Amino acid sequence: MNFFLMWVIWFVVAELIVTAVQLLLRKKEVKPAVRVVLIVVKALLAIAFAALPMAGPVQLRPVQPLMMALYAALLMDAFADIIYRIICAIRKTERKFSIAKTLSLVLGVLFFIYGTVNMQVVMPNYHTYSSDKLTTMHKIIFAADLHVGSAQPFSVLEKEVKAMTDEQPECIILGGDITDDYTTKEEMEKTFELFGNCGVPVYYLYGNHDRQKHAEYANGLQFTAEELQQAITDNGIILLKDEYAEIAPDLLLLGREDISEGGERAKAETLTNPSPEKYLIVADHQPFEFKENTVTGTDLQLSGHTHAGQLFPLRSLYSVIGYACGDFTEGESIMNVSAGACGWRVPFRTEKHCYYEVITLQPAE
Repeated sequence: MNFFLMWVIWFVVAELIVTAVQLLLRKKEVKPAVRVVLIVVKALLAIAFAALPMAGPVQLRPVQPLMMALYAALLMDAFADIIYRIICAIRKTERKFSIAKTLSLVLGVLFFIYGTVNMQVVMPNYHTYSSDKLTTMHKIIFAADLHVGSAQPFSVLEKEVKAMTDEQPECIILGGDITDDYTTKEEMEKTFELFGNCGVPVYYLYGNHDRQKHAEYANGLQFTAEELQQAITDNGIILLKDEYAEIAPDLLLLGREDISEGGERAKAETLTNPSPEKYLIVADHQPFEFKENTVTGTDLQLSGHTHAGQLFPLRSLYSVIGYACGDFTEGESIMNVSAGACGWRVPFRTEKHCYYEVITLQPAE
């Protein structure tokens, strides 16, 4: 609950900063062309404050909540300015500044409520894939980017895991960033105990945040990589680091080490597929080496990491430079990039909903 309170405080601070700056500008005569430029500048600043917490240097992490709050306040203020200018043009008269600011606050609060609620609702996302390599039907669940303790209370995870088990999957694949730099040791241990008791095989691969490599920029190291691995394996969860596992007689899984590990991650061409006649799922937290992974004979790659941008309009920007979310193809291989079951740093998400993937694999007709 504390992170909800802190998020409210950061948002109020951001609104105060945006209001104070505009009060200073109000004292000066501003030409219509300059007003247009100011709207564009506010929108661009909002996008910058969205992008930097998502992909900026780790040194920015202490100020990421304020940056994300400024993103929300600035973006809605820019929209409010556009609406206000349209009203002024229709009425052919300049309205009071208080009207513009009231409109900005109303939009900001609505945006704040939507993004905060959106982060707390995790839904299933259904997919069906067919192949002549499959002899029977399979249902598996892929869940990535839970970021336990970062942006959702633990009660959301408990409901999510129950919903997953209610689907009666053959197995669950945890696709990385299940924990992060803000996860406490107690939260980490409870998480893997929860998945370890779900009654089906659970496979796990690391993401770029799980091992708290940059915890000095968060709350300090809460657990070691060894303690994390111990909690995973002690609960019967199968950890895969560039290793294969047989899910069924016709279904194989390759879990990749995360790309952030550099030399610790094997080259895809060295990971000889032991059963090329079987349908091969490659689980790789980050989607950026999809083409390289196809040398293993990948039929389906499952990835996460992107959060579908998390903050509008980053999904569109990510789509221009790479993979945001959804299905992609490379030759005969398909990659599904999950939007993720949570988000990063603050309880705020204004792009796609939080999802875990429910995947049905069936023989080709």
